[in-house]
Amino acid sequence: MASSTNTATPGEAPLVRTSFIWTLYLLLGLFAFMLSMIGPMVPYLQDEFSISYTLAGLHQSAFALGMVTMGLAGSSVIRRLGIALSVWGGMGSMLVGLLVMVLARGPAMTLGGIFAMSLGGTVALAAIQTALANGPAAHRGRMIMEANVMASVFAMLVPLVLLAGARWFLGWRIVFPAMLVSLVAVASFGIPATIRHQETRDEKADAGSGRLGAPYWRMWIIVFFGVTVEWAISFWCMTYLLGLPGRSRELAAAGTVLLGLSAVAGRFVSSRLTRRFSEEQLFIIVTVIVLAGFPLYWLRANVPLTFLGLALCGFGSSNFFPLGLSLALGHAPGNAAKASSLMPVASGSAIGLAPFLLGRLADATDIRIAMAYIPVGIAIILAIALADRLFSRRRVSS
Repeated sequence: MASSTNTATPGEAPLVRTSFIWTLYLLLGLFAFMLSMIGPMVPYLQDEFSISYTLAGLHQSAFALGMVTMGLAGSSVIRRLGIALSVWGGMGSMLVGLLVMVLARGPAMTLGGIFAMSLGGTVALAAIQTALANGPAAHRGRMIMEANVMASVFAMLVPLVLLAGARWFLGWRIVFPAMLVSLVAVASFGIPATIRHQETRDEKADAGSGRLGAPYWRMWIIVFFGVTVEWAISFWCMTYLLGLPGRSRELAAAGTVLLGLSAVAGRFVSSRLTRRFSEEQLFIIVTVIVLAGFPLYWLRANVPLTFLGLALCGFGSSNFFPLGLSLALGHAPGNAAKASSLMPVASGSAIGLAPFLLGRLADATDIRIAMAYIPVGIAIILAIALADRLFSRRRVSS
């Protein structure tokens, strides 16, 4: 891959995590919570509205469609509104979409609410990524990794919140008061921090403009396939683990918890290693980790080896998006808003397509055959990375 190194150099100023940076981290966590809650909520929606698996699955697709739709328009919105208003307006709009969903009396409103959530959340996501990209260049990769650690932690809170809803007789609708309280809490210090930060920046310059070059688009494709691999592992994890001897739901549920923990660990460790290794080196390392873990997971020989393979796959694949994003932004200096806005198009398309297409393949063949896509996706990623490195060397030598 072309060089976009973020490693620290002697005498370099350390990363100072201001209240504005912490605000961005927490808001990305809230976005991840909203994205991650849809899958675990599906059984509740099926019970309440008596909907089919196909209609239930459309809820994840509705969120993905919103990401793609607003991703295509996000840079224009950010340039028009500025980063600050895009961040907070987007999060507020996301909350309104969630309110529509919890007030729903049928799947039409839940689907509409999720789509509205996604539109607002994607604007906020793109603005958050733009703000991180416009931070200290030497620490860009580390900040993006740390923000995504926060995202993984918040995503793991979804089952706990839904469990609390069941115990307090609020059901799945507890997600709205939980999100409202959390967003108000972050806004209490985050909005003043944003105003202080805004006074020191030229938001029009921060948004940037211009065309994106081929190196950016190669990273964009890598992010797309990286997210398809990540979601192939995570979305079908519980279903695949039910193929273990005994077909224990408790064991499969434990595996999904392990996958979440390994994702948090993977992003945390990578965020610590960004000072020692370049992003390109880290990307190759995590790719090799997934390749090492996949056979253990795929074979399902026994529980310990399967869980070890799953943990390795989760550890490595959780880094595909943040590392790919940072590398892509490194190829788009002065054009952060457009580069950041188009990333949800890649991830949203992957989220919308991978679970659905692999599900269709599993219906036609077997879930084990469908999971064989994972090494295929990794091979495509490595091929594009190799091509990027060759193009980079050719460009330098010419």
